[in-house]
Amino acid sequence: MSKYVHSIDSYTSIFSFTLLWVFFMTISKIKFPLFFTLQLTLLWGFFGCGAVLKKTAVGSFIEDVANATAKHDDIVLVVQATPTYLLLLEGLLQSSPNDPDLLISAAQFYTSYGALVESDDPVRARRIYQRAKEFGIKALMQNRHIAPLIRAPYPVFEQITHHLKPEDITLIFWAASSWGAWIGASTESVTALADLPKVIHMMEWVINEKESFFYGSPHVFLGMYHAALPQGLGGNPQKALFHFNRALEINRNQSLMVYVQMARFYARQTFDRPLYDSLLQTVLAKPIDEIPELTLQNATAQKMARKLLAEADDFF
Repeated sequence: MSKYVHSIDSYTSIFSFTLLWVFFMTISKIKFPLFFTLQLTLLWGFFGCGAVLKKTAVGSFIEDVANATAKHDDIVLVVQATPTYLLLLEGLLQSSPNDPDLLISAAQFYTSYGALVESDDPVRARRIYQRAKEFGIKALMQNRHIAPLIRAPYPVFEQITHHLKPEDITLIFWAASSWGAWIGASTESVTALADLPKVIHMMEWVINEKESFFYGSPHVFLGMYHAALPQGLGGNPQKALFHFNRALEINRNQSLMVYVQMARFYARQTFDRPLYDSLLQTVLAKPIDEIPELTLQNATAQKMARKLLAEADDFF
């Protein structure tokens, strides 16, 4: 029984860990001007609405902030700054409530922020994820072909991929991530868990279209999923290992967060203490600023690695 509870508990944190990883990865890719300043100075949010951002004079300033954030090593400072971006994004949505770019950015932003507050306030995080999911679904529903499928049973929902194009990768990735984050915070709800196959279906589509998206983030997402759940609920350690290793291949071992997630989910679930220690020691042995744009993400990974090593005896 305790092993099952541990597996479910691991599942509830799959999405928040994924979000944090993606957020910092995304920041490193960020090159955008404006309107979307909100695109997250946090986790994933620095991505996507470049064209919209160019419409405002703040664009270059936002881009400078994004670049500086990615190179920052003060995690707390970044977390404290995020609510300002959330309010700014909400203001933009007041005047353009159906703008698909703004909607998907809102999903990104709120999902990322929820991941940052979840460990301290899971109840609040669940509300934030709920809002993120609503923005993500609303963004999907701007496509008239997809809208009728969203709330349909899974066999019908599967048809969503027939209406997707390569340019929809960002939309589908963030919609799936925000939806998955809400599910992860709502595991006591049968209704929420029933949506999980839809999320996995969308993320698998992203991998098939562009597995390198966000430095292999879809692979990390599925790696956590397959590692954390019991096999009877869809878990598969072999598939998890494949996805983690593929993510490392894609980012050329430059993301320390992948090692952390592999230790947290795969090594723990397979009770492989030597692998667990090795992965986390690798994280601590590497410099965080070798690639300036990954400084913030790698600083976070090292902080997590120290904590996980200190907790090792509680799990093995």
